[in-house]
Amino acid sequence: MLLPKNRYILLIVCVGLLLGGTALSASVQTGLGTVIVEEPNFQAADGSTIHSTLQRPIYATSADPLPGVVVIHGSLQNKEWLMAFGIELARRGFVVLTIDANGHGNSDPGTGSGSAALDYITSLDYVNSSEIGLIGHSMGGGISWSAIEESSVTVNALVLIGSRVPSNPSSVPYIPNMLVTVGSFDSLSSYPANQTPLEPAFGVPDVEVGVTYGNFSDGTARKLVIANTNHLFETIDPVIVGESVEWMKESLKNGVEDSYWVSSDNLLFPLWLFGGFISVTGAVLTIFPLLSILLTLPFFNGLKEKPDTEYSAENKTYLVWGSIYGVIGIGTFFPLLAVGLILNVVIPFPQSYGLPVISWILGSTLIAALVLFVKQKNDSGLNWSKIKEKTFTKNIEKFSKIIVLAILVMLWLYGWTLVVDLGFALDLRCFLPGFNDLTTMRALFVPIYFIPFFVYFLVDGMWLMGILRPQEKASDIYSTIQWSFKAAVIKGLPYLIVIGIEFFGGLILGASLVPGLIGYSFLFFYAFLPWFIACSVIAVVTFRLSNNYYLGAIINALITAWLLATILSFR
Repeated sequence: MLLPKNRYILLIVCVGLLLGGTALSASVQTGLGTVIVEEPNFQAADGSTIHSTLQRPIYATSADPLPGVVVIHGSLQNKEWLMAFGIELARRGFVVLTIDANGHGNSDPGTGSGSAALDYITSLDYVNSSEIGLIGHSMGGGISWSAIEESSVTVNALVLIGSRVPSNPSSVPYIPNMLVTVGSFDSLSSYPANQTPLEPAFGVPDVEVGVTYGNFSDGTARKLVIANTNHLFETIDPVIVGESVEWMKESLKNGVEDSYWVSSDNLLFPLWLFGGFISVTGAVLTIFPLLSILLTLPFFNGLKEKPDTEYSAENKTYLVWGSIYGVIGIGTFFPLLAVGLILNVVIPFPQSYGLPVISWILGSTLIAALVLFVKQKNDSGLNWSKIKEKTFTKNIEKFSKIIVLAILVMLWLYGWTLVVDLGFALDLRCFLPGFNDLTTMRALFVPIYFIPFFVYFLVDGMWLMGILRPQEKASDIYSTIQWSFKAAVIKGLPYLIVIGIEFFGGLILGASLVPGLIGYSFLFFYAFLPWFIACSVIAVVTFRLSNNYYLGAIINALITAWLLATILSFR
């Protein structure tokens, strides 16, 4: 597909994107050289290991200790989701400890991660243990309240993002200076529409948005901030991040803007996100020249084969059946997710939402396979034998080499993930889930998730490169680009439409269109959308390189199994 010289140039360019994006994110995370970044582990009271990112201004010393802030993410997330707060606070003179909560990221299952984080940060001699703040998003807010109750450390400032406030203040030991922030269409919060539940904790009737109540000096300061966003994007909303920075300044620095202070309007974290996008995009793009190079090796040379062009879908077939296939995926999500949640009651699967996702993947695959079978059976013009034989091969030697090739691609991606993690304390990601290093426990779940995803992507290939195979163009590169675009549209457009309705509908109305846990489940659409698109392109390129569905199916199954194993939390 690529000229011999071009494939090496393309690989170098893609690796350059990976490293360039990483360098940009690393420079932002280190405050352009003013912050030292480490990833320490420490123990909770129950013996569980807590993984974290520690950002320390270079001028923080035992002689001149700085205020400390602990940042805690929400459910089905990890510390990278809230890195915006660490970036912006550390470059303004705070020592920031952003943790993976118990059972999330690289932390062990257990309890007590919040209180352990408070104990750890106050044990550092360059931290002023009498000036401590907490930031918690969603579930992280609940962990913050538990930490206040369990730890002997006094918390002076609390920022709750899309999280609850106790309706009975006496149910917690104390309430520090408290900033409550929430998205106007947060599906899990009633505060944007009803501020009455906040009145006991605020100590005033008729709480108004944007008004600061009480005093910072005696710990009675309270404020409600509502930003135009949903639950997922609250942690990268500029208004929420900026207000949180100001709150910590007023609470922990007595409002003083020293020589290191930067205006809260001057935010760097978007560049961190952009760098992450460039790096993870570069990582995915390296797959294509790498495969092209590996297929020239004598061991894999027999796998390289031009794609069949005898069959191609007519425009009507593409539009009608492409739409049907797209609807199958998104239309089965909630019913099959519910089936998985019911199965979770009787089957103690260790990872939350693991069985629901498996139920959705396998159930939608079965439906897609049945529809495909009926379609070919009733369509005399469809050359089914040419499509089917690409899947049901009997060449064991060829299949074994395909497996080896796919594993090499996986190891290539994982190797770069380790380089970025160990060398720069970063992941290959842009806010949404990306390539994370695997703990031993999480690695054990990759084979489990691989099986349903392999079946899914095998049937997916039969749809995208089979019944919906586009026409071949004069140029090989042009054909690859066109096929990739069409496949990405089929896979991604239904999710993009639903996400667009949820997000922009909420943005316009200022309220969640789908409240409660169903609205919260849209998190999966946001998480899967970019990877479904990427996997569609991988399916196209691998088919055009090898004329079989297996290579793309195995690579895509390995990637998505890896992603899911790192996303889901342990119960």
